[in-house]
Amino acid sequence: MTTTISSQPEKNTLTRSEIIALLNAKKVRWRLWKKGTNRTLKDLCEYHRRDTLDFRNGSSDNFIIDVHAAVVIVLHQYRNKWLELYEDKQVFPNGQVLRRTNFNGIAETLRRGESIRDGAIRCLAEELQFRDLSKYSLSECLKFEHRDPVPSEKWSGIMAAYHRYVTECIISRDLFRPDGYVEQENNRRIYFKWRPRYQRLLAL
Repeated sequence: MTTTISSQPEKNTLTRSEIIALLNAKKVRWRLWKKGTNRTLKDLCEYHRRDTLDFRNGSSDNFIIDVHAAVVIVLHQYRNKWLELYEDKQVFPNGQVLRRTNFNGIAETLRRGESIRDGAIRCLAEELQFRDLSKYSLSECLKFEHRDPVPSEKWSGIMAAYHRYVTECIISRDLFRPDGYVEQENNRRIYFKWRPRYQRLLAL
């Protein structure tokens, strides 16, 4: 069965003015987002319009967004040992480096109405340029991870609650690069490397 997140209550997308009003009400200094590794207000509005990034209602003093993401654990068996791909770092034009230690796998925010499988396939194509589905095996969704809000890495001053829909992908020798992969995304480069994998979700 193809799993989607469309069974969740539909949320109307907000306008830019409505988003700014919410940010101001929570005293978020969004005008400073152009600095450092932050995304912009325009990025936040676009993510909300296109992807499943929504604003949480409630009495919390924090500005909280809920982000639904397709997560792919990419695996390869090399010399009889299983390897797992991970994001090593993100490098920005000004030389700043961002390393994330609280996430595994590669991920893309799900589009509105997109199935988890389609989101995972898009994730592999956009981040690693894996476009030939015959060269890898992709599982169905294996587990859900609903995480408590943490400080957003994209927008300072707001909190992000991540809802991760995890799949596993085993790639063929044709796709395997021992030194890893590099994704060029707008103004930054993302580096992926391999590490040993000691436990798998998907049975052999």
